[in-house]
Amino acid sequence: MKRIILDLCGGSGSWGKPYADAGYDVRLVTLPYNDVRTYKPPANVYGILAAPPCTEFSIAKSHKIRRDLDAGMEIVNACTRIIRECNPKFYAIENPSGMLAQFLGEPQFSFQPWMYGDGWSKRTLLWGNFHTPIWQYKRW
Repeated sequence: MKRIILDLCGGSGSWGKPYADAGYDVRLVTLPYNDVRTYKPPANVYGILAAPPCTEFSIAKSHKIRRDLDAGMEIVNACTRIIRECNPKFYAIENPSGMLAQFLGEPQFSFQPWMYGDGWSKRTLLWGNFHTPIWQYKRW
């Protein structure tokens, strides 16, 4: 039986793609087909990747636009509920640098996408229980 990886709020599925390419059973749990707030996970989940929308937490959001932290945390709480229910071997919650750290505490890891070969910069944070990825590049 293939190991199950849940890709929560995964959008296009790009975060889970390397796992799918490696033979894992990756299940994309994202709108409009699956809503993390009502999702019932299967048994025997091996790993979880969670990328709740950063809209309400991003430091890039203008100070003139009202944040709805309750709406943002509803999604984050749904992701953490699934993680608790599944008790996976590993999990990671991803969000750009911003206000989510006020709710989840200090992240375990911080990186820039260019460190892994993407041609752009956006400080990104990871919380969870995972092996720290090794940088591919040390300079932009």
